[in-house]
Amino acid sequence: MKITYDQTYPTPLAQFGDELVQMIRDGDCNLIADRFGYALAFGRPLAIALATDIDFRLNDEERSAIISKANDARILVKYFKQPNSSNLFGLVECFLPLEDDHGELLAELIVTTKDQEFFICLENISYSSN
Repeated sequence: MKITYDQTYPTPLAQFGDELVQMIRDGDCNLIADRFGYALAFGRPLAIALATDIDFRLNDEERSAIISKANDARILVKYFKQPNSSNLFGLVECFLPLEDDHGELLAELIVTTKDQEFFICLENISYSSN
């Protein structure tokens, strides 16, 4: 999704993270796909790839976790050293707490830049152990 330069500041990027967290909690993979895309879909339909990957992370390695709706997610905004050859600008890490599990679901939004334009995309979904 194309964003403006003003949206690359920490507060707007954290708001994108909040939006993503709510969509994940709601299980709305179609909306996530439409809004942010998914870099690791590998040719699969985006919403199906998202749903499959989230389910795999929650149920991998004999884990049967559920995303907590009662606990707040942690959202961290980081920036890459500029300039860089990969066009990476920023990273929004969204850590969603899980019920009955010490780990978290980690959803990462990546911000790229090219020719003074900025884009944000869902890069990865993973399990993060504490």
